[in-house]
Amino acid sequence: MEEKDLPVLLPKDVEFKPDGKSPLAKSEAFVNCKCPKCGKAAKREVDTLDTFVCSSWYELRYPFNKETKVPFVKGEIDEYVPVDTYVGGKEHAAMHLIYSRFIYKALRDGGYLKSDEPFTRLIHQGLILGPDGNKMSKSKGNTVSPDDYVEKYGSDALRLWLMFGYEEGGPWNEDGIKGISKYIQRVENLADRIIENEQIEKEVSKEDIEELKHILNRTIFGVDKDIIRFSFNTAVAKLMELTNEMIRIENKYGNVKELRETFKTFVNILAPMAPHLSEEIWEKLGEKGSVHLTKYPKYDENYLERNTITIAVQINGKLKDTIEIEKGEEKETVLAKAKQKDKIITALDGKEIVKEIYVQDKIVNIVVR
Repeated sequence: MEEKDLPVLLPKDVEFKPDGKSPLAKSEAFVNCKCPKCGKAAKREVDTLDTFVCSSWYELRYPFNKETKVPFVKGEIDEYVPVDTYVGGKEHAAMHLIYSRFIYKALRDGGYLKSDEPFTRLIHQGLILGPDGNKMSKSKGNTVSPDDYVEKYGSDALRLWLMFGYEEGGPWNEDGIKGISKYIQRVENLADRIIENEQIEKEVSKEDIEELKHILNRTIFGVDKDIIRFSFNTAVAKLMELTNEMIRIENKYGNVKELRETFKTFVNILAPMAPHLSEEIWEKLGEKGSVHLTKYPKYDENYLERNTITIAVQINGKLKDTIEIEKGEEKETVLAKAKQKDKIITALDGKEIVKEIYVQDKIVNIVVR
């Protein structure tokens, strides 16, 4: 086609129907034309671009969707791209990503963009297969309806199970969501006991407070990092560990202040993963406003590492027992604790201590004869 014949204007009276055919193919006035070289009757091509080409620059258009004269504003677009994270299946690597990068780099070379890549990070989500291990397909009859599980277990249970059990994909297994449903029930039961039972004024031991604060702050720190790196299964696992610790404290001391304070923070951390459950509990706790409008809790670096550690106590190089000590404790204090253990007392009975060895924060070895 000669340049003088351009542009070729598209018809505006085309019907867009989901019939699998190009809308342009339905316009006879557009399709039927004369060949620009021989002048004979010809037909125009109506399907020239892959759909991926049309969708390969949406990150540039979205911020300027109200613009009618330009697709995006040069200069201003650099505030929005590159996109932080691209989430897609592995099939995108050989299709959509190639088109996206080609178009983006062409626009960069043309001086319209400053950055080199459209996306800074690529996340491949796992593919959930049918119960038979094959890709879900209506023709195979192995599809799973999420609505059925939402109705039976609730949307939060389904959401948590997908996060916990299917980060890497795999065949659908209903047994897993049953386990998650039981975990949610544990959380609800704990919430009911904390809300309904009178608070107990009881002193919690220093060791238990340290352990509770350690697990709480490690959860705050870990879940935040896990969500950012899309490691949802480990985030849920950390919440489960914190739940177990809170129930341990409750069983040992009852509904104490430390438990209630920890549980409130727990609900805040749980909210992104079980939004409906968290909002309901948050309201029952008497908190005003939505839990989803509260700031994510901050962790205390002092509690990320345990202050107490367990070390081995040996007699002549053979393990006899273990003791719990404070990090950095003096040798004399550690040896005194070791000698108070019943197994060590028995092992030393009638023996002469030749040498006492203590490797800082690692091991005690008492040499006897």
